[in-house]
Amino acid sequence: MKFLKSVMERKTIIMKMISFAVKKGGVGKTTLCKNVAYKFALDNKKVLLIDLDTQATISFGVSNKNIDFNKTLNKVILDLEEIKVKKVIQPTKYKNIDIIVGGEKLRNINLLIKELYDNYQNNKENIDENIYLTNKDTFDGYDYVLINYPPTVDDFSLDWLLISDLILIPINEGVSSFKGILDLINSLKYMANKTERNIPKHNIIFNNIKDNENLEIIESYLKEKKFFHFCIPFQIKSSKSFLSAENELASIWDSQYYWRQKQAYEELIKEIK
Repeated sequence: MKFLKSVMERKTIIMKMISFAVKKGGVGKTTLCKNVAYKFALDNKKVLLIDLDTQATISFGVSNKNIDFNKTLNKVILDLEEIKVKKVIQPTKYKNIDIIVGGEKLRNINLLIKELYDNYQNNKENIDENIYLTNKDTFDGYDYVLINYPPTVDDFSLDWLLISDLILIPINEGVSSFKGILDLINSLKYMANKTERNIPKHNIIFNNIKDNENLEIIESYLKEKKFFHFCIPFQIKSSKSFLSAENELASIWDSQYYWRQKQAYEELIKEIK
């Protein structure tokens, strides 16, 4: 199968694709993604951010004054043969970080795909893989490709998840975030079975934790569903001062006041790099 061959080819290169996703908003996907990106960049790694969220929060957070929010993946999908990914990659205001922006233009992307590619639903070589294979040199020119997902993970997003090397799933102590994990795993199983692919490695990270009592309840749910062994063995704690200042991308690494969050992120980097 051609997809399996492409995965084997990717194992010979350095680039690592990491997805930040869960079917729940407000659990810190974007914050995790941008702080991981910034730390990789500080370590002199080349990072490409792909923003699949229509809200484009991470795109606005890293954009410079010349960013063009019309350059989304829609342009590539309109003509896979002629429009290369490098035409929609833009530099950010941060050294070593480039981005493919998100935004409202992504809202109808699944409808666009179905209109342009009649066999999309039955095609084992899906759109995401076509984009990767036809732009392999561009993607592989980065050390890390980090993908930020919307809370409503659709078919197009699931396709990207299935070609990732790692899926990082944030969860807080809220029951609804646990439901978000269940929904994501079920969707991944459905799409993997449908397209004859395997689910990539995935880890759960406890993020923005405030209440240890509720956390014990969530941990019991994870153990009951046999998800607990996917959990990274540490937590990123909540901090009012950190939350109020986190709009500045560099704050966690450049300030002396966020030592607890910095320590947790450094442990996270060791786990995923």
